[in-house]
Amino acid sequence: MEARLAPVIKLLESCNLACTYCYQEELLAKRRVMGEATLDRILSELARVRTSPLQILWYGGEPTMVGYDAFSRAVDLANLRLAGGGLRHALQTNATLIDDRWAALLARERFMVTVSLDGFGELHDLHRKTVRGDGSHASVVSGVRALLKAGVRPRASCVVTPETLPHAERLVEYFAELGLAEADFPPAQRYVGGEFKVYVEPRAYGEFMARVLDRWLALGRKDFRIRSLAGLARAIAGSPPSFCKLEAGCAQYVTFSWDGRVYPCDEFVGQPEHELGHVMEQPLDAILGSPRVQELQKAWAVTPSECLACEWVNVCRGGCPFERRLNGGVDRRSVMCEGLKVTYQRMADHLGTSARVPAPALV
Repeated sequence: MEARLAPVIKLLESCNLACTYCYQEELLAKRRVMGEATLDRILSELARVRTSPLQILWYGGEPTMVGYDAFSRAVDLANLRLAGGGLRHALQTNATLIDDRWAALLARERFMVTVSLDGFGELHDLHRKTVRGDGSHASVVSGVRALLKAGVRPRASCVVTPETLPHAERLVEYFAELGLAEADFPPAQRYVGGEFKVYVEPRAYGEFMARVLDRWLALGRKDFRIRSLAGLARAIAGSPPSFCKLEAGCAQYVTFSWDGRVYPCDEFVGQPEHELGHVMEQPLDAILGSPRVQELQKAWAVTPSECLACEWVNVCRGGCPFERRLNGGVDRRSVMCEGLKVTYQRMADHLGTSARVPAPALV
């Protein structure tokens, strides 16, 4: 088992939004909530097998839909079961339900909060609508402001669609001015009903991210960063990137579905071929140490042969396993490869071809 474990706990499969690009829409039609016995088992197993401090990412659907009281009890139980070994909390949320009471809880427990926010109002509301078809931007920003007032500086996850591409510079400025600590720009892509879909052409995405990099550096804001680009700077300099898509494998990630089924990262939840086991039926170390899981992790850690001659092979090692699968299999390079190369080159240009240490503004 890996010394470092990064658990994701999906408290429920349900959401109050109906985003057009949602990769879990098939799972969210019914309200499925994790029972306390299942949560207790997960936390107890994590306490038993961990060898280092943990950060739990509380996830959904929309995890705040379990309600304030239930969420607070879940956090209290985690603090109890994992006491003494080091524990941090993180939350992925659409922030539409975050008010002052929620914000005070998240501040008190020192949560790292990531808010799904696709930018300014007219852009965000194109794809992130409520189940009734209304825009959600105003509610999200209200939640962000409640967090900021409580002393929590969240980061934004801005999903990139074709409509996003013209607005790189404006989006960097928007997130910085809103007071966020970080922003990131994952491309819209999903696997639903046995079919893969990538919403943005890879090279267009790479050029968008290059413009994001240019504007971020031009701002000169030491209190705001682009998470993936900061990780890229570290990777190009030969340091650990602290960004999952550049870490050459996913062995440390483990996701617990609402019913206790165990998967790798959240991208694979609900896919039977990537179910690793069931924590209510097997000990966690037995699941993660099984021959099947070891084979899967080994395959993901192998750099695709078509990447070996690439000048960026030591930076991305073929890319994220999920994005490799989008390209036909984990033995293939990332489906976003041609775009990633554009971003990598722009970063190298900023650092200087002889640079071995990234500029302070990038880390």
